[in-house]
Amino acid sequence: MITTLTKSKALLLKIMAPKKKHTSWVVWLRRFTQTFFLFLFFYLFIQTAYHPYNDVGGPVTFFFEIDPLVMTATFVAAHTIPAMLLLSLITLGVTFIFGRWFCGWICPFGSLHNFFTSLRQRKVKNLIKQGRFTRGQRIKYYILFLFLGGALLGVNAVGWLDPFSFFYRSLATSIFPAINWGFEAFFNWVYQADPSLGPLHATSITEPVYEKMQDLFLATKQPAYAGGVLIGLLFSFIVALNFYKARFWCRYICPLGAMLGVVGKNPLVRIHKDAENCHKCNLCIADCQGGAEPQSDGGWKPSECFYCFNCVDACSTDAITISISKPSFVKTSAKWITNFFKPPRAESINLGRRKIIASGTGGVVGALLLNSHPLADSRTYNPALIRPPGSVEESDFLAKCIRCGECMKVCPTNGIQPALLQAGLEGMWTPVMNMKLGYCEYECTLCSKVCPTDAIPILTMEERKPIKIGQAFFDPSRCLPYALATPCIVCEEHCPTSPKAIWVKEVEDINSAGETVRLQRPFVDPHRCIGCGICEHVCPLKDRSGIYVTSAGETRNKGNQFLLESGIPGMEMQDSSSSSSDPYGSSDSSGSSSSNSPY
Repeated sequence: MITTLTKSKALLLKIMAPKKKHTSWVVWLRRFTQTFFLFLFFYLFIQTAYHPYNDVGGPVTFFFEIDPLVMTATFVAAHTIPAMLLLSLITLGVTFIFGRWFCGWICPFGSLHNFFTSLRQRKVKNLIKQGRFTRGQRIKYYILFLFLGGALLGVNAVGWLDPFSFFYRSLATSIFPAINWGFEAFFNWVYQADPSLGPLHATSITEPVYEKMQDLFLATKQPAYAGGVLIGLLFSFIVALNFYKARFWCRYICPLGAMLGVVGKNPLVRIHKDAENCHKCNLCIADCQGGAEPQSDGGWKPSECFYCFNCVDACSTDAITISISKPSFVKTSAKWITNFFKPPRAESINLGRRKIIASGTGGVVGALLLNSHPLADSRTYNPALIRPPGSVEESDFLAKCIRCGECMKVCPTNGIQPALLQAGLEGMWTPVMNMKLGYCEYECTLCSKVCPTDAIPILTMEERKPIKIGQAFFDPSRCLPYALATPCIVCEEHCPTSPKAIWVKEVEDINSAGETVRLQRPFVDPHRCIGCGICEHVCPLKDRSGIYVTSAGETRNKGNQFLLESGIPGMEMQDSSSSSSDPYGSSDSSGSSSSNSPY
């Protein structure tokens, strides 16, 4: 009896032992493609920069163009599809036939999760337990229907969790600025300390390296983003979840993965299991990235399978294979099509119609609540909501923008920032201008060249220059020549328009010592000001500038105007009899008047 138990135990240990053979060429090919597309993503990320001419390097929006979730959400919300997004139809077509291959072979965010998953604990018993399918994997499908439901009413919030938008935004606003700061701090320390060993100085090595790194990827100006810490913490948390469950994001959260799972629920390429050769060791589950249940008799779930081929590699008896299914012959083509594209019950995830309807309804209700905000129907305008030049009207902008962060990364002055609540909750992480951190470069159209959804349509330099993104106003209680009788014309010197939108008037004033001083007090020409914000950015008052820019007069919103001109809704045409060649003959927004304007 003891001998029999010993033999049985030995046989069991032999079966449970890891497979002793080389990794198959298919797995190596998959790893190669994952690495290639991950580095391609990083390369295109680096190319989103000023070079230093008004252009970007390479097709920087490539991954967004092959993302069918971006295409679908943009179409549902804005009822239009930018031409390049039609490339994502290729992704859908291949997924329809070959399954959810995109997640396992192409997606760079999935490859990053796969890398961190490979670093987790390697106890086979725990890996088998964690590798099984769980009901929580249905959550990503409900997230998908929630976003699509909201998109029906024009709230395109899919960019919050779209994998490419999430990954790119995290890199642009948090990870890259942190890396850039780290390198800058290190090289600056070496330069200042100048450690040496005899005649050999460390700077003789670090300075050439530093110059080369600046040419390759380091920013010329340290980028900083409002909310970047929050975005970085969220990204770190999502990545850390891979140590809890293999590819946690891909299994439980990713709406793009859910969409591809729906499209590829009954693929032509399938996993086949030979029940006679299977020893029930469950080693195929240990390295299953998606919880697709490859060991189950007829219960493999193609909607969750990434086609990583790990299960095939792990099987010591070759009981699991992946091959093209050959549907059995039936008399009528209609019946053949019906049977072929209807997945077997054992493979379905069983989302439940009521839960799907509830998810979509939740998105619609959420959109209704968000659209009830005063900003949504243009009853009011947030003065801090200044969009990049060329941005479409606000409701259309929110329907198209996927919060990817491309425009933020490419902005050479760091002026484009992720919004917090300036545009309401639905506008979180959409791009807004922050003139304290940067400004809108007059000779730049880069943000329009990298927008994948035409929320910022492509502009030529001639089209860009007259676009007004806001209006500058002086604060006489802060501006030095007004408030402190101190000479200053920094804003006028930096004004980029020609003729300048800021002009000065020479006046005499009395300072605190009772002395007469001649000052040049600045004024703004509202017809020439484009709201670029460089005046606010360079103002010597760094806490709160003496001149500031608001969204008033922006070209994209015809209701947000203040000049009494014809053709503007809600405004009466100015009486020609009261007009004057000198627009400054009466008191202006600066709180002063002028009767001798140089214009």
